[in-house]
Amino acid sequence: MDMYGHENLRADILIIGGGVAGLTAAISLKEINPELDVLIVEKQTAGYSGKACRGGGVLQYFDFDKITPEQFVEYHVHNIGCHLGDQELLLKYVSMNNHMLDKLVEWGAKLPKRADGSYAVIPTGPMTGIIGVDLDITIRLRRTAEKMGVRFLDKVTVSDLLTAGDKIAGATGYSILDGTFYTFNAKSVILATGSQNYRIGPMWGSGRGDGIAAAYRAGAEMRNPEFGNFAQLVRVRSHREVVYGENYMYNQLDEHITKNFRSGPEPDISSTAIAEWFMQMSMARGPIILKPENHGGSLESMWDRPFGSPFWKLNEEWADKVDEDWEVCPMFIGEQSPVKVDHSMQTTIPGLYAIGDASYCGSAAPGAVPAPPGRNRGSGILNAVFAGIVCAQSAAENANNNSLPPIDKTQVEDCMTRAYAPLLRESGCDAKDVIRYIQKAVGPMERSVYMSDHRIVTALRYVEKAKELAGSMKASDFHDLLACHEANAMVLSAEMQFRAAAMRTESRGWFLREDYPEMDNKNWLKWIIVKKEGDTMKFSTEAVPYDKWPIKPNV
Repeated sequence: MDMYGHENLRADILIIGGGVAGLTAAISLKEINPELDVLIVEKQTAGYSGKACRGGGVLQYFDFDKITPEQFVEYHVHNIGCHLGDQELLLKYVSMNNHMLDKLVEWGAKLPKRADGSYAVIPTGPMTGIIGVDLDITIRLRRTAEKMGVRFLDKVTVSDLLTAGDKIAGATGYSILDGTFYTFNAKSVILATGSQNYRIGPMWGSGRGDGIAAAYRAGAEMRNPEFGNFAQLVRVRSHREVVYGENYMYNQLDEHITKNFRSGPEPDISSTAIAEWFMQMSMARGPIILKPENHGGSLESMWDRPFGSPFWKLNEEWADKVDEDWEVCPMFIGEQSPVKVDHSMQTTIPGLYAIGDASYCGSAAPGAVPAPPGRNRGSGILNAVFAGIVCAQSAAENANNNSLPPIDKTQVEDCMTRAYAPLLRESGCDAKDVIRYIQKAVGPMERSVYMSDHRIVTALRYVEKAKELAGSMKASDFHDLLACHEANAMVLSAEMQFRAAAMRTESRGWFLREDYPEMDNKNWLKWIIVKKEGDTMKFSTEAVPYDKWPIKPNV
């Protein structure tokens, strides 16, 4: 099995993923203790990976001269998280807003400011605004991390985690260039691998869920996996995403249909907009046209973002040529982020941390929404920064107080066998065959966003078919091998998502069921927990401890 070579590497702290979350954690660790040996392993190229550099580029902003963090948390609990969120953790995130923005500037990120030195903020929701950040944010953070002595290993994918007893011991992976197998031994391991996006939305396609799957296989608990069903409106022909804002939907009869589900300003698109689109189309009242109130105003005229400006300009010009009108449809994005963590971002495996979009819902901070935008535009990058800063203190203490754990050679051999299995098969199906079945399950809005029992059952049939095929995938090279592992992660995520969705017999926040249209505080003020036990995916529930928080639900 060592035909491709084998290398053993050690570090005080191993960070898996070189996007904004992983880079933030690395820099924060070095600020705490410059002597820590910090290694970032990235399957592509750190600084060019993740979603922060893919086209969004906004940061959430709270004006504390007008609101308090407590006021925003109260608004969020009632209108977004719907009493399913961790109010204490959300308050901490909001309170750190200005600190995080200032740290990004200190680390080299370019944030636009006005002549008076204040950040150039555009109001979005009733209590929030956004600040543009240029798409070179991750490149700038990498340069800062390099200057601080952080080590980088690019083009190596981490496929599995290693444990010693009940604690983390490191990880295994392989080079996607030459197949070299790597064993990583570390005192603390930080997963910064992103969410599960099912490879449908192009801007979001880097979220492959492989870190989620590795954590699950290692025995870490998952929480809120059913909130992995985010969808966005896109222009039909170009698939260019539409920032919803104060734009209004009209059907074929030129009837204003936004008023059917929305009574006032909202911070971002809700699942009710997707459900309304589906119902109108089911009644043969399509196409659905979006009439933007502010069409023609470019964010680039308000923000100076020279690195990303050519991309945005070309994208907008191309979309306007391709799309003859503003017909829209939903595009499934996913954003499943279920790795369960505590307030220090530590998972249920001691020494293993999960940050950013790997654990957004798993942290329980946002409540009943998928990972960012999560009805909070601009919270994606800032949540990654928040989690990276928060985890650093605990991960550093864990590394300082412990020696390198032993590596179990049997575990390593099992991981190696599993990793290379698709490459060694003489025949089998392609990873794309598995991926197509998963996309058939999650893609249609009526299965993933506006759900019902029989439609969830239909989705699970596709998942089971994909699961059956996954065991026979064959890879032709190392890139293809990575696709096979990512396809397995998609199967795992989809199964968690739909089985948890079948359990939650209510509608709450982004989660909508046509057959259970009401929010059920009597029975469902609960988080759904998933854990691997043997070969079984075990589901249980955990009561939301709302008694200890200031904002109480009506029960």
